[in-house]
Amino acid sequence: MKLTSTLLVAAQVLSVLALPAPQETTSDVATTATVTETSTSASATATATAAPGAGEGEENKENEIEQQGQFNRVIRLGGGNVKIDTLFPAGVNGVFEVEFQNQQARNLRVRENRNPAPPPKGFTALEPVSYIVELSGNPRNVALQKIDYIRNANSTVDISQGQIARFCREAQAFVFGEGELEFEAEENELTLTVSNMVGEWAFFVPSAGAGAGAGAGEAGNSAETGAGAGAADQCGPGTLCRALLDALQGLTGQAGAQRR
Repeated sequence: MKLTSTLLVAAQVLSVLALPAPQETTSDVATTATVTETSTSASATATATAAPGAGEGEENKENEIEQQGQFNRVIRLGGGNVKIDTLFPAGVNGVFEVEFQNQQARNLRVRENRNPAPPPKGFTALEPVSYIVELSGNPRNVALQKIDYIRNANSTVDISQGQIARFCREAQAFVFGEGELEFEAEENELTLTVSNMVGEWAFFVPSAGAGAGAGAGEAGNSAETGAGAGAADQCGPGTLCRALLDALQGLTGQAGAQRR
């Protein structure tokens, strides 16, 4: 992406996100009214299995639960500060996973969007769908929230440079830069720690021939993949471009979270 395009897009999004956040409605944030369940539906959608006890050097594995979820079904996430990993049916290249830990129980629902927005420039989607996450209650009060993508065992796609993006309604596009992104090589897993999991998520890798430089921890510069070292230098520390990108990342993680 050229420098001028980067500045224009960043300035437009910043001007929108800087406006006062509107009052949340049930269409923006999943509430108990939109994500409800009975004990019967909970047992039908997911079967929880306690993880094996931890050996020496492993922390709190006995305080974790892994369960299988289904799309469009409400799933009960228990409280008690037990970490719950909910895995959904495998896609073309990988599995969508939600990690949750909190004192109070919540209800979770994940829906597939089969007609998502196009990938950011220079990137290719790992799946033909995006994932819409709904959670009962106030998501900003949850102790641990993670959005994960685990590569299928039979997939050969390299996701080590992958990115996780949230759909921004104001920009009508997927935006990188929110939360703390990590790639876990042993599990072939992308994991993003966020303060608000509610929203629409998708997973991307740099397109073939797009060039290097979009590392897993460089989400702010990922949209500029393929622009070459010259463009990266112009967005270096102390430049207006860098300031706009940093501000965009901050607003995406703060003001953006309030809107969803």
